[in-house]
Amino acid sequence: MWFEFKVAWRFLKSGKTQTILILLGIIIGVAVQVFLGSLISGLQKDLVNQTVGSSPHITVLPEDQRPRPLVVNEDKYSRIVTFAGSQTGINRWREIEEYLNSVNEITSVSPTIDGSGFAVRGQKNLPIVLRGVEINKADSIYNIEDNIMNGQSEVGGNNILIGSELANELELEPGDTLKINTSGGITDRFIISGIFDLGSKELNSSWIFLSIRRAATLLNFSDKVSNIEVQIQDVFTSNSISDQIMARFSNINAESWQRNNESLLTALQSQSSSSLIIQVFVIIAVTLGIASVLAVSVVQKSRQIGILKAMGTKRKSVGTIFLIQGAILGLTGSILGALTGIGLSQAFVTFTRGDSGDALFPITIEPKFILISIIIATAAGMIAATIPARNSAKLNPIEVIHNA
Repeated sequence: MWFEFKVAWRFLKSGKTQTILILLGIIIGVAVQVFLGSLISGLQKDLVNQTVGSSPHITVLPEDQRPRPLVVNEDKYSRIVTFAGSQTGINRWREIEEYLNSVNEITSVSPTIDGSGFAVRGQKNLPIVLRGVEINKADSIYNIEDNIMNGQSEVGGNNILIGSELANELELEPGDTLKINTSGGITDRFIISGIFDLGSKELNSSWIFLSIRRAATLLNFSDKVSNIEVQIQDVFTSNSISDQIMARFSNINAESWQRNNESLLTALQSQSSSSLIIQVFVIIAVTLGIASVLAVSVVQKSRQIGILKAMGTKRKSVGTIFLIQGAILGLTGSILGALTGIGLSQAFVTFTRGDSGDALFPITIEPKFILISIIIATAAGMIAATIPARNSAKLNPIEVIHNA
């Protein structure tokens, strides 16, 4: 094998221009593959994170119950408030919560009491969504503690947390008092303990967090909750886990984010398919480039091949020389191409910025994907060398030397 390697290396060195050109082709092809794959992967992760990063992956609701929108018409605009509460509720919620906490794939469980109402301050009367929670459990889903802009994340007693948009509209600060009218006709006053920013204008302008016990009294829930919100390790297993929950309990409905975001999943699948198609054509182009260069090399090196065979070199060894050339070209080009692709990805993150100056979305370089790209390009190089290797092995040494 060492003899074949030495000859293959000499052939590559003797045709420097061809070697450099094919290496450039492989480098560009693999760089495009790595950059495109990393770009699409980063975009998909960012889209999924924006959709379900800090929100429930599965929501357990009473049977046939859906979060209903509440459309409020005002003089100048209409506002749609989601998560309107239901008076049906889940009766055996503690039993369900205990089961959910025992499932390994589930990372966070937060029972919630939802209700709608109005925040009243002076002449302003704004629609709101009341969310009764156990703050430590809700924080594991919504990262409330990290998103407190002003004040503290305390919801005990009559303390509540409100969104930044609502606080600005009503000119509220921590320590101020807010009057709340529920949709059931109950009126009470609460103390603002903190102001949060969950990164969504809709949530920041409508959500109010209070303790689950206080919400049960205010919204007339005895020993029930509106829903149980769940987060899981792998967001793409939400359908199977929600089915598992519904098979375990009756009179409930477990909604997964995948079923509620089918259009997004279709878009992600289309992105993956288009990326895969492009990468396949890039590999085909690289393979054809290597095959064409090595085929020309067989013709150019036919005299040397004839002499080698006349000296006793076996047909298998002659074919192996070109397979080694393909492997060297594929491996070297793919490594350099992978490094170039990583550089392009970093340059994209560095120089492509949004209006705020932040990167449009993070691009994560996955070592597994890089390794797979290198292996595929190297294998493509060896496959491309197969036909030239067979042709070289079939050369008749006497005819080659005579015609040279």
